[in-house]
Amino acid sequence: MRFPAEHPLTIVKLDPVGRVVARYPGTIHPAAPGWIAIIADWQLGTVEVGPLRFEPGDRLIEYFSFVEPINAFALFAPDGTFKGWYANVACPAYLEERTLFWRDLYIDVIGVPDGQITVLDEEELEESQLSQRDPEGYACILAARDRLLTALRTRAYPFHLYG
Repeated sequence: MRFPAEHPLTIVKLDPVGRVVARYPGTIHPAAPGWIAIIADWQLGTVEVGPLRFEPGDRLIEYFSFVEPINAFALFAPDGTFKGWYANVACPAYLEERTLFWRDLYIDVIGVPDGQITVLDEEELEESQLSQRDPEGYACILAARDRLLTALRTRAYPFHLYG
């Protein structure tokens, strides 16, 4: 399904087992083939995650892959200053009508303009006991984490766009 740029969508974040944990509005932004990009404004209060600080008025350009098990959010201050990347290991995104769904799979990776990269939530993945319940799924999550780290370090799409 293709939409023109500036077309509004609803974005729905699902947890690892498929439950809705967030729903918010956004508009389509140009993206590479196999990806969809969404512009969304930060609507929650101030949230500090590792070296990133999300604040009211911040804008995100969110890149969701329809193929790769990753997504990436470029975070900007209200004055347009790039603050960093927040990326997720995730199932490939999918569209239903005017809603984009993505399922978060535990591990997050943050990259800031000075080159610092932080991996978050590996302990959450271990606590899930996925390595025992679904060794193949567990291995896929770790491989996607490694793919994210390589993409950030080599500035592969979409990480070459900002910072």
